[in-house]
Amino acid sequence: MSLGWVIAALTTGLVGSLHCVGMCGPLAMALPIGRLPAGQRWLAMGLYHLARLMAYAGLGVAIGSVGQGLVLIGLQRPLSIGAGLFLLIWILVMRGRFSGLTTTKSTRWLIGPMSRFLHQPSLQTFSVTGFLNGLLPCGFVYVALAGAVVTGTALHSALYMMLFGMGTIPALLAIRFVPTLFPVRIRQQLGKMMPFITVGVALLLVLRGVYQPPHSGRSGQLIPLCQGTTIVLK
Repeated sequence: MSLGWVIAALTTGLVGSLHCVGMCGPLAMALPIGRLPAGQRWLAMGLYHLARLMAYAGLGVAIGSVGQGLVLIGLQRPLSIGAGLFLLIWILVMRGRFSGLTTTKSTRWLIGPMSRFLHQPSLQTFSVTGFLNGLLPCGFVYVALAGAVVTGTALHSALYMMLFGMGTIPALLAIRFVPTLFPVRIRQQLGKMMPFITVGVALLLVLRGVYQPPHSGRSGQLIPLCQGTTIVLK
């Protein structure tokens, strides 16, 4: 994975964490850390976020496998343009007449277990809760997945999603341990940044697909294969 993709993933997560403060902040503050023994509290938070990163990585492998298959058949540029257009259309729909749509029914299978685990604090339940939290529908997760799908391989896509998740951790830790940094009014204002960031990522993906970098290889270069066979690189 190039440095540009690493920076893009971390930046999306870091900026997206401001949105997460508004959406996921209440969940972070509701985690029953205080009901654990003092020596387990930081470990529990670490396991919670590690499990969340694992969920993101799993999503990255799934979407990256699709992207890798499309790249192998020569559809990398259309894939990048398509991912960018998808984000543009998605944000227009969500900000338009369908902005009131909710995902309550589709997330019931996640919310139910998470609610039960919040009443049974342990290292294991913190891990499971973190993993389930990583699977919850979230606008910035969609933005990150759109970037991950064009990285070229399932492994790079998983890494991209893990870096995105790492970028969200500082703000979520801050709201858990220093909640006065993000009062409700500030959280609501930060959530309004999401459309602008989404449009920026979408345009970046479209431009990446439209622009074709010049090839640096030499025309007619011979590539040796096994048993003395060669192919010509044109």
